[in-house]
Amino acid sequence: MDYSRQDLLDAYRRAGVCEGKVVYVTGNFGRLGRYESKDKATLFQDHFDVLMELLGETGTLVVPTHSFKLVNTDEPFDPHLTPSETGPFSDFIRQQDMACRQFHPFSSSTAIGAQAQEICGGKSRHVYGAGTPFDAMVKRDALFLALGKEARNSVSLVHHVELAAAVPYRYVKEFMKPVVRQEAVQVEPFYLHVLYRDMEVERDRNVTIMASFEQQHELHKVPLGRSFIESFSMSQFYDHVLQLMIENPFIWLRKEPQTKPFQK
Repeated sequence: MDYSRQDLLDAYRRAGVCEGKVVYVTGNFGRLGRYESKDKATLFQDHFDVLMELLGETGTLVVPTHSFKLVNTDEPFDPHLTPSETGPFSDFIRQQDMACRQFHPFSSSTAIGAQAQEICGGKSRHVYGAGTPFDAMVKRDALFLALGKEARNSVSLVHHVELAAAVPYRYVKEFMKPVVRQEAVQVEPFYLHVLYRDMEVERDRNVTIMASFEQQHELHKVPLGRSFIESFSMSQFYDHVLQLMIENPFIWLRKEPQTKPFQK
């Protein structure tokens, strides 16, 4: 055994999970090592129970529940049945009775708790930008939690900032997609903020961004099992990285692209 339920409680509390907080959880649970129970269902249930215990009646848990395999297919998206591709814990959360899943066929978030509907029940057809779960979480100063790996490797919030900063190497693309609404299949438009296809892109993997953020803001790193939890304020990250991208719109990249399909 590498960690127990009590270890979970202590680590999540030290990482900043507390009464009334909105918490966004992602990462790799397998890297935490062996849990006190070998049963996967018990493992996920205990993580969930501990988080909700700390969040209390006024807190909210949010997880990514992507389904990118549906891009460019005719398979309908059903928010109640389409599985999450973002790890088994996120799919466990998606299947809970009180879960509210964002209605987006490719890159949804799912929430449980007091503000679940306000965060994931909106009508935006975008993943990032006004009226999306990421917009709602930033406004509520949600806590970003990365389990089992460095936050820089899973901080999709950076793409929400890219849209706000209007970075030139991305554009909004429309996808006409069959979805299930009220038990009927219909085709509707949805949007992704995508990279230009004919462009050399070398990702920086958020190394520069996170190094700059850590110089001015607190990044908690809490041991858990064989690995750790990293956590930080989503609103602080948004404000900090937005200024970075305004000053240098290519900071997410290792270097500015030589081929610029966005340039006339």
